[in-house]
Amino acid sequence: MPSHIPVLATEVAELLQLKPGDVVVDATLGAGGHSSAILEKISPKGTLVGIDKDEDAIRIASNNLSSFKPQSQLATVVGSYTALDSIFSTATKSWRCGKPDGILFDLGLSSLQLGGNRGFSFLEDAPLDMRFGEAEDLTAEIIINSYPVDKLADILWQFGEERDSRKIAKAIFEARRKERITTTNELVDIVTKAKGGRKGRINPATLTFQALRIAVNDELSAIMSALPIAIELLKPGGRLAVISYHSLEDRIVKNIFRDAAKNEIVKLVTKKPTRPSFVETKNNPRSRSAKLRVIEKI
Repeated sequence: MPSHIPVLATEVAELLQLKPGDVVVDATLGAGGHSSAILEKISPKGTLVGIDKDEDAIRIASNNLSSFKPQSQLATVVGSYTALDSIFSTATKSWRCGKPDGILFDLGLSSLQLGGNRGFSFLEDAPLDMRFGEAEDLTAEIIINSYPVDKLADILWQFGEERDSRKIAKAIFEARRKERITTTNELVDIVTKAKGGRKGRINPATLTFQALRIAVNDELSAIMSALPIAIELLKPGGRLAVISYHSLEDRIVKNIFRDAAKNEIVKLVTKKPTRPSFVETKNNPRSRSAKLRVIEKI
């Protein structure tokens, strides 16, 4: 399993302007890397609610963060950040704390998911699952083997910005007519051949995998739904930080933040996104595409 290195952890903790006793929501808990840095800032007597759809992540993060519990209030909840407000209200009911001083969304895949057996990575053979939470029904295997060619091509284009979307969709259709496609290696082979072989360092199936993951988890709709809820939930003066990893995510975040600023609901803390330092990208290549945007509620 890849080592867990939280992206832009120092910048997140600084830009959220956290202090001891603050109330924070980590809407994408993962293994708890960002939450650990946050708890360092808000302890003692801080309150943190960590949310993740992945039960394995919740279990691991709870263990990783257990040392903070004596001096701070900590709740880890299995759920979707689209229900951020109700999860926060339920988790903190007995604590009688106020609204959050800070909220964080890290929209990338966690190292737990990349190293697991759900088909997020093409570096090892695994079932074509790609669900963030096992309670969901739709999988990448279902999409690959049952969606019409045109719909499949649309997914690859809209969510992966894959230029060869039609060619790949047709290749998948022809392959599944002979035998059901069930593993990541099978899909990588199909996509690689459809794109004329591997040319360069980037795997030809990269955008296809991105598109399928977004479709399976309805990620873009979830972001569009959750960010306004997060803004509403924040206390005045509270800050919302979002880390995105590709243009589709960042565009949504940028537009929602811009519109909220125009309506004088928030002010932009970062006029342009904060990027990882050279040192961080060298130590953690997965951070290269990360963009951090932060707003403050008025």
